[in-house]
Amino acid sequence: MNEVKFSVQIKEKDMFLFLLHHSYRGVSVAVDALITVGAAALLIMGFGKDDPVKTVALLFLVLLFTVIHPVQLYLRARKQVKRNAVFKKPLNYVLNDEGITMSQDEESESFAWGDIFRIKETKSQIAVYTGRVYACIWPKRALSACEPQVKELFRKHLPAKAAGRAVK
Repeated sequence: MNEVKFSVQIKEKDMFLFLLHHSYRGVSVAVDALITVGAAALLIMGFGKDDPVKTVALLFLVLLFTVIHPVQLYLRARKQVKRNAVFKKPLNYVLNDEGITMSQDEESESFAWGDIFRIKETKSQIAVYTGRVYACIWPKRALSACEPQVKELFRKHLPAKAAGRAVK
């Protein structure tokens, strides 16, 4: 039986990158970019230069998706990691042919491979979804040497719909 064990300690940066990835994807990215570029173009062209309210409103729109929203996401990530007891200690994972077992101290929860909803991989982490809004975040620094075995278990046990293009 193939078995892979690793521990994950979620840090502020891990949570921030996870939230950032989910906030800036799909159609919302295109809309955010369009609003930002449009507001910047109007600001540069001098639209509203004689009206400080218009100038401030355009400047706010330019900063909203490029500075303000990422700062809010970082503050939310920091708050979530500091206040949630689960993130205070490492989470231990065991992956095998049966599924995934997550444990911490005396608590343990297992997911069969059929319970996995989706796998998403970014440059720095892998997110394993067991529902639309619940995901286990695995920073790649925590996987290190076992990352190929983890991906092989995904390919072996998950339908293409769940693992598909998300696992490289």
